[in-house]
This record gives sequence, C-alpha cells and structure tokens, in this order.
Amino acid sequence: MSDNNSIMSIADFNITEMSADTMSALSTHQKIITAEQTAANAMISLCENLKLMRDKHLYEALGFETFDTYTEQACGIKRRQAYNYISTYEKLGGTVLQSNAQIGITKLQLLTEVCAVDRDDFIADNDLAGMSVKEIKELVEKSKQQGEQLALLGDELNDSNNVQKSLQSDKQKLTDENKLLQKRIKELKDRPVEVAVQSPSEEEIKRAAEKKTAELAEKLKNLQEENAKIKSKQKAAVKKATEKAVKKAEKEYSDRLNEEKDRLRADIDARYKEKIEAAEQERKEALKKAEEMAGRLDKNADAELVTATLYFGEIQRNTDKFTESVAKIAGSDPDKGEKLRGIAKSYFDSIAYKFN
Repeated sequence: MSDNNSIMSIADFNITEMSADTMSALSTHQKIITAEQTAANAMISLCENLKLMRDKHLYEALGFETFDTYTEQACGIKRRQAYNYISTYEKLGGTVLQSNAQIGITKLQLLTEVCAVDRDDFIADNDLAGMSVKEIKELVEKSKQQGEQLALLGDELNDSNNVQKSLQSDKQKLTDENKLLQKRIKELKDRPVEVAVQSPSEEEIKRAAEKKTAELAEKLKNLQEENAKIKSKQKAAVKKATEKAVKKAEKEYSDRLNEEKDRLRADIDARYKEKIEAAEQERKEALKKAEEMAGRLDKNADAELVTATLYFGEIQRNTDKFTESVAKIAGSDPDKGEKLRGIAKSYFDSIAYKFN
C-alpha cells in the first residue's frame, strides 16, 4: 500500500476553479484512496483471522477435523496459500503488510526471507511493485548470500579479536610476573648480611632471573607467532571471499552478455529470414510471369526472344527498386542522391547509345 506521506490532498492538486469536472475528479480520487486503504485492511484481516482460526482450533466448532480441511472446503483457499498468509503476517507484522499490500502475498512472502535488520532498507531501495516475482527472488537470494558472507567475516573477525585480547592478557601477565621477579631480586639484594647468608647467592639469583626472562621471551615469541598466523588466516579468508564475489559478478555479467548475444542473433536471423522469403517470393512471381509470357508467345518463337524478354522484365523491376532507394538516400543526403542519379543517367545513356 502506498505510504500515507505520498497521498495527495486537495491542496496538493493544481486546481484553479471548482468546476463539475473538478468535483467529479476529486470524488473519484477519494474513492480510489478509500479502496486502496480497504485493500490493505482486507489483507491484514485475512492474515489475522486465518491465524486466529488455526491457533485456537475454532474450525473444530464448525465441524472440521483439521485446519487444512477447513481452509480448502470452507474458504476455497489452498492449504499452502493459507499457511503463506499466516507465516507472512507472523514474520512481517501488520505495519509492513499494510505499507506493501499492493505488491501481493507472493512478493510479501519473499520479503520474509530478507534479514529483519536489512528489510526496511531492502523495501526502500527497490521498486517492489514494479518488479516481477522472479526479479525480487533474485534480489532476495543475493541479499542472503551477502549476509552469509558478512556473517562469516564477522565470525572470523570476532575470533581474531578474541585472540588479540587473549594475547594482550597473556602479555600483561608476563609483564606483571617480570615486575614481581625484579622486585624480589631487589628485596634479596637489600637484606642484611646475616639474613643474606641463609638466602640464595647472587649468582643463583642471577641465573634464576635469566632463566625466567628467557622463558618469558620464549612465551612472548610464541604468542607473536600465533598472532601472525591468525592475521595471515584473516587475510586469506578476506581474499577468498573477495575472489568468490568477483567470480560470481563476472559470471553474472557473462550470462547477461550471452543472453543479449542470443537475443541479437535471433533478431538478425529473423530479419534475414524475412528478406530471403521475400526474394524467394519475387523469384517465384518472376518465374510465373515468364511461364505466362512463354505461353502467350508462339510455340515456334525464338528462344533468345524469350530470354531477352525475361531479362528486360528483370531490368524494369531492379530499376524501380533502384529509383526508390535513391529517393530515400536523397531525402537524408541530397548530394549523394544527386550523385547516384548522375551515375544512373550516364549508365542508361550508354545503354541507349548501344541501341542507336
């Protein structure tokens, strides 16, 4: 159904005088708007009441054992169509149905396959009323494929972000452990002599510190290598998705190009077929005229006379066609037309000279 914001009121029309025709036009316009709204309400009412009849099993009170039997026998609605109405209403809601009721239940059902987040943009970006069911189905399928690709990339990016966070956390833990170790070393160094005698030696502390530092460095190196692998995997996934999208676009373009070539080829074949048939018809007519002429001539007439007569008839027909063609050329380019007339005149003058 049309958006209410696009419905024109009396003030929107370019009316200069309120004549009888103007009054009739305004009255008819109001009836159209009312009927349009009635159609939208009827669509919603049909969907709502079918759902109510099914969900509450009201059909049993009318003597039907199943909802399917009720819809087909009592309403004349096929089982599949009835469930289409209900499913479309449940997935789209009354607002979307009312705003788009004019496109029909089949197209509305296709809208249910579009992601709810993208549905408003899908409706706004496409002239659904002016498109065929096949065209809308192709757009919906393309929207679903794009959504799947984005979801895949989103999952991979989320996994990457989680790993990055884990790496940052591990790195922070290593940094904190290193700080605690340095603090411990400092505390051991600052102890009194009598206590230090019972504590590890300076060399032991140094070796322990070096060992811990090496372990931390090795762990950090492993984390960095793992991070590099994840980034490489991300790049590969993005590259693969991009290549897949490019191949698909190339295939769609190639298919459209082949369809256009086939259409043009069929058009050319049809045109040449018409010309060939016309030439064949002319040949048959010429042959028929020749046979008639031969019948009129004396049976003992010279064969060359018959041949000459046929050639002369052919010259007349071709001359008429040439004259028509030159006239068309002269209509768009007088200079070329005049040039052709001059050439033809010189030719026929030379022919006339031969007969003198």
